[in-house]
Amino acid sequence: MKTHKMIIGLVDADLLNGGTRHPNLVLLKLAGFLNDNGILFHLIIDKDEDIAKYTKIFISKVFAFTPDPLFYEKAKGTIAEKKFKVGGTGDYAIKKDVNDFKAARTRDMNQLENDEFLNRYPNKRGGKKLLGIDMRRQMPYYKLYDEYVKIKIAEGRRASYFNDYLYYSIGFLTRGCMRHCPFCVNKLENEVYRYSELEWFLDEERDEKGNLVRPYIYLWDDNFLAASKEIWKSMLQKLIDSKRPFQFRQGLDERILAESEDGEEIALMLSKCKYHGDFIFAFDNWRDREKIIKALKIWKRYNPKRMTKFYLFCGYTLKAGEDEKLYNDIKILFERIRILMQYGCFGYVMRHADYTNHEQSNIYVQIARWCNQPQFYRYMSFWEYCYRNQSYWEQNTKKIDVPNQIPFQEFEERLKAGYYAKDGLKLCKTIQTLVDFMSKFQEHREELLEMFNYKLKELENPTLWIK
Repeated sequence: MKTHKMIIGLVDADLLNGGTRHPNLVLLKLAGFLNDNGILFHLIIDKDEDIAKYTKIFISKVFAFTPDPLFYEKAKGTIAEKKFKVGGTGDYAIKKDVNDFKAARTRDMNQLENDEFLNRYPNKRGGKKLLGIDMRRQMPYYKLYDEYVKIKIAEGRRASYFNDYLYYSIGFLTRGCMRHCPFCVNKLENEVYRYSELEWFLDEERDEKGNLVRPYIYLWDDNFLAASKEIWKSMLQKLIDSKRPFQFRQGLDERILAESEDGEEIALMLSKCKYHGDFIFAFDNWRDREKIIKALKIWKRYNPKRMTKFYLFCGYTLKAGEDEKLYNDIKILFERIRILMQYGCFGYVMRHADYTNHEQSNIYVQIARWCNQPQFYRYMSFWEYCYRNQSYWEQNTKKIDVPNQIPFQEFEERLKAGYYAKDGLKLCKTIQTLVDFMSKFQEHREELLEMFNYKLKELENPTLWIK
């Protein structure tokens, strides 16, 4: 029975700012708690929503660049502001002062479980907490975004864009980390601890044919493999026993395979998993290269044919005019790519927002467009990708019969001879970016040509991991 004359507004601020491919887990759990207690709630998807009808409004924001919704901005400084509760990593992730960050994160991580309004209602999910929401144990209400998804599909958005909203159970099995990466919201954490049990967020709903509505699982764990063995092994076995395809969306820490005496066992267990999509790891720091190489040898022995991808973090703390830092960052990015290619692995370039500070920032964009698309990365070097953008334009827009690929030296000769300055020709943005970058760093010409010609099919070397 629904509570009389009460409706709670739920706001995914990132959704109102263009949206993401992922639902907001906090809002899913909030909706679950409200649903358990018969309280009406509504996902607000209109930027101009009239907030007068809402008793309370919870806003969650994941990304720091996401602005506050307009209706919240208008409410600030008025009596209406009291009905809002705002939280999420987007409210504090980029705070520079460590004490400010720590205070904001602690407050945010605990505010819903201490919320006066929520604590009027019983927790119906077990555990020691009798009143209010227990974020660990609360079952998400997975239908929260259904109306929004239907609207967007009707407007022409591809249904596959919303797979994460429709087909996945979502949660954390563990929380925490111990790596202290300065760009991460876990930078002050020192351990990995058990958080939720799989059954607390596993959706068992079936359709009329008896098929699971949400057959897949994805996990937001920050560093699952860094938990103690009694935690990761039992939880990994539960995932295997569920017989559902699953994936760790934040990736797994490849270095653990090299650091732990259980590295071989971890690789073996993962090789037997019904894993969904690519295995994702991270190769963020060049100083970790020896650990990464050791871990790759272990991983590839047990998973020689599994699609394996590594996040490649770059652009962090880059400022305008820091040319040497830019060059070194690009060089190290390509050296990481070279190692991955040798082991038959794929890269995925993750750019920190700082990359935009440099006037040559588009080089990161073009590298990401090449590296992050397996059909390009697998068969083309970065140079070949850049030139193929140019030749494709000439062939299809200008109707000129040119070869798909030519060596850089031949392209350079054409450029010097004025070929691209006549008959309405021009350089496409992709190759212009490469030309500008090489012009900026002429003293590194040969090194750049070598890096820009790295190619997976030429560098992959199975003898590196076959005993």
